[in-house]
Amino acid sequence: MVSSSKTDDFKTIDMQQLADLAGVSRSTISRGLSDSPLVNEKTKQKIRELALKHNYVMNETARNLRLQKSNIICMVLMLDAVAEQHTSDPFFLEMIGSVADSLAIAGYDLLLYHEPIASADDFRSSRACRQSDGIIIIGQGRIHEELNLLAAFAPPIVVWGANVPGRKYRLVGSDNLQGGALATRHLMAQGCRRIAFFGDRELPELALRYEGYQQALGERGDSLDPSLELAVPFESHHANAVIEQFLDKKPKIEGIVCCSDLIAMSAIASLHRHGIRVPEDVAVVGYDDIDIASRTHPALTTISQDIRRAGELLVHKLTGAIKGKRMRDTISTATLVVRESSLHQG
Repeated sequence: MVSSSKTDDFKTIDMQQLADLAGVSRSTISRGLSDSPLVNEKTKQKIRELALKHNYVMNETARNLRLQKSNIICMVLMLDAVAEQHTSDPFFLEMIGSVADSLAIAGYDLLLYHEPIASADDFRSSRACRQSDGIIIIGQGRIHEELNLLAAFAPPIVVWGANVPGRKYRLVGSDNLQGGALATRHLMAQGCRRIAFFGDRELPELALRYEGYQQALGERGDSLDPSLELAVPFESHHANAVIEQFLDKKPKIEGIVCCSDLIAMSAIASLHRHGIRVPEDVAVVGYDDIDIASRTHPALTTISQDIRRAGELLVHKLTGAIKGKRMRDTISTATLVVRESSLHQG
């Protein structure tokens, strides 16, 4: 005869019962199961073994409520609403994936905010902000001052973007000025004389890329030609229309510095439609090095921002700030990745 039912094997105990079995306090149980350095390894191991033996599971909801934590990080994509940019933009998708993977390792869940921030006050009052332990913002858009206002209040924020004057928030980014200069110098090294710049200089990161473009041209003694500067939006449909109008005027160009890989792909497609060969007639350089850049035809030369590493850094900086650590900004080196689209044969 069996003295107990099989369901008894799965009967759970509460924290106080586990504390009594281990001969420690409830707070020690909580700290031990959270791998706190305040509890020695021998005691932690004892607590874990007893918890496993007696099917104890920590109530994360109650624990987070006591600690005033949600273990949720909100991620905001600063999409360009004017250009009707979408979350499906490959750069944003790759950044979301990188951040989500890093948050999972750190023990946080990701909450994706549904629209760009327009007002610091409105965002602070949103449910997404109120229930999050920290905020990751991808891009500064045109609201640098609103981001400064957000930085003055909890929860902590970290922004992916450009190192602009008067900034008060934590920053992770790449050296956009260096990237713009690298792209331009590479085209010059391929023998390109008339080099166009495709991108919206009203955006902080792109303004620095333009400054790098300008700097590189100046090193060769070239004067700027406004007719070669085109404010191309990120969204592909609108980019195509703007580039088509530009090429309809039959400009004399030998190279193009594009401020994103999607803009570069739109440029290559438009050039082909106009009977212009890439790279034989016009060499093209993109920006970002998204995954598909190596699989286009021709394969795209681009400036890499190492999106995988960017996501890791954003999470590292934010989780450190949540724990009260003083986190430094990181501006990573831009890297030129040479592929077929820029190997000018002219």
